[in-house]
Amino acid sequence: MELDKIIHERRTCRDFKKKDLSTGTIAEALDISRFAPSSGNVQNWYFVIVRDNEKKEALADECHGQVWMVDAPALIVICNKTEECTKKFKEKGEKFSIQNCAIISSYITLKATDMGLGTAMVGAFDEEKVRMVLDIPYNVTPEGIIAIGHPNSLDEDQDREDLKYHTYFESWGKKVFGKDSWPISKPIGKATKKASQATNRAKLKASGLLRKTKEKLKK
Repeated sequence: MELDKIIHERRTCRDFKKKDLSTGTIAEALDISRFAPSSGNVQNWYFVIVRDNEKKEALADECHGQVWMVDAPALIVICNKTEECTKKFKEKGEKFSIQNCAIISSYITLKATDMGLGTAMVGAFDEEKVRMVLDIPYNVTPEGIIAIGHPNSLDEDQDREDLKYHTYFESWGKKVFGKDSWPISKPIGKATKKASQATNRAKLKASGLLRKTKEKLKK
């Protein structure tokens, strides 16, 4: 699959099929992602793969109740061993270490798309409680969680603003767009997408309420 096509086809997935994901499949997505760039090639990223349902439920709770995460066959927690960057780059190391983890997270989601898988990147969570759930040491920081699995449905594409509104030349605020400028994509229609997104959000909300009801009945 061509890179442009992969980028266009990547969508957030919060609705997964009830289908297992093998360790080998997850490893394939991670293995090629290791070639992502990192500051000074320090490769300060580490991964905790979570497939146990109880731990997934615990993580979903610490992600402010995003219960849809439990349906993903696996959660990949991206961890940052900051000291590996600060040793080399001093005060700038912390910033670089976060950037490195962000870059490899993008690589993972793109490779997953190429493999026909769906992903969702989750950044809203209680850092300390996630650390406790997974026994992550104090000197390692959970930076993000990637839910991964076989997609049942994907979020619709979100509108992207025209490049001309975000690009300057030589200095901030200086715009140069003429006939010989690079091609600028046309805005994409919103009406159909908004309707599809609303349907998907309603479906996910219903799924979450159903799960909560079942949990109450168990208790």
